[in-house]
Amino acid sequence: MKTTILLAFALVSGVAAQDPKPAVPSAERAEQDKEQWSEGFGRATTYRAAMGQALEDAVAKAKGVEIARGPSIRSRLAVVTEHKDGDQKGFFDGTSELEREWVQQQIGGFVRKYEIKKKAKADDRMWEVTVRALVASVEQLESELVIELIDNDLRKWELERYEEGGPGRAFNRRKGTFRGPKIGEYLRRSGAVKVVSTGPGVKVTSGSARTQREKLGQQLVASHRVVINWQPLVVSSMVEKPNIARPSSGPRPEYMKGGTVQVAVRVENLIERTVMLDETFDVPADKPGQYSAARLDAFVTALVDKAKAEVAKKIFFTLRQPLVLRKWVGDGGKWFVEARMSRRVAAGFKKFSVGNNGSLASPDWQNLASAKLVGGNGTRCTFELADVTDAGSIQSAVSEVRPIH
Repeated sequence: MKTTILLAFALVSGVAAQDPKPAVPSAERAEQDKEQWSEGFGRATTYRAAMGQALEDAVAKAKGVEIARGPSIRSRLAVVTEHKDGDQKGFFDGTSELEREWVQQQIGGFVRKYEIKKKAKADDRMWEVTVRALVASVEQLESELVIELIDNDLRKWELERYEEGGPGRAFNRRKGTFRGPKIGEYLRRSGAVKVVSTGPGVKVTSGSARTQREKLGQQLVASHRVVINWQPLVVSSMVEKPNIARPSSGPRPEYMKGGTVQVAVRVENLIERTVMLDETFDVPADKPGQYSAARLDAFVTALVDKAKAEVAKKIFFTLRQPLVLRKWVGDGGKWFVEARMSRRVAAGFKKFSVGNNGSLASPDWQNLASAKLVGGNGTRCTFELADVTDAGSIQSAVSEVRPIH
């Protein structure tokens, strides 16, 4: 099953210098936080590349280079400059209303509206483009990642029943199906996802040329692909051995023993043609002994919810790394960090860990501190640290702030 989804990820500014104390917003910073018009210039071998540069320049002048060159905005601008399905005569010529509509569709998360002020070829045959753009305020700034989602969905479960003190092999097996929200719904709950009715690379084979161009003008184009392959959920139960002291002809108590979901996740950058994530992992059930076999449905539901939440979180933070932007020591000697994460996303979690992701030296996560959310906005959050093991290892653009259970 293929569905194209729009992940509207909260975009943040890039790495700031490490300060001994929190920076006080300046008048210039306050002005940048507002929605404002900005003019940008681009120069490239093609008209679309020059237009993409001009839009980036306009965002950079309004909100800073770090924001304009963030991975999310750059991916949307790359769609504008490199998308091939729009290479119809007269579509990308700087005058077509369909071009304006299509480009606005791709950049709507960070540019409210734009207009081409000037476009021309220089003597050296290079295109030069000047645009005027209304750039979103920092609080409302969103870069739109359009994702092609391929998901076989988690619908089947298998139950293996074991005898306490038995030979260690299942004496009975059952199979069933689970009906619940798909992974797209879990991603939507982040407040950062839209489902788009048309997929990437749509090619219209019938109808008038105008109809084809109109459909293209309304199309959102994927910059990333996410492929999820679920294996059937496997759970097990344990039937208590007979109680000699209290013989009974009735059914013996049966409790859930365990459960696991195996899933493979692959995330690809379609613009750069690179693989960002390719991993197969297991998600175990929490405290299975608290469920009797009579509550099998509730146990399966809890495990599926956990598995889909874990996968959604892994996808989200693969596409939008929650990097540390800066760190400082506040009053009382407490450490603080500012991270690339919107408050809307962070508010959905209660606990966080600051650490370094796996490297060539070790593939494992290196925990450096626990963190508590103390403030933030639409682009970045501030965390107070505790249990700091090595403050020197917390580095800007390297360390991350990850939500944990």
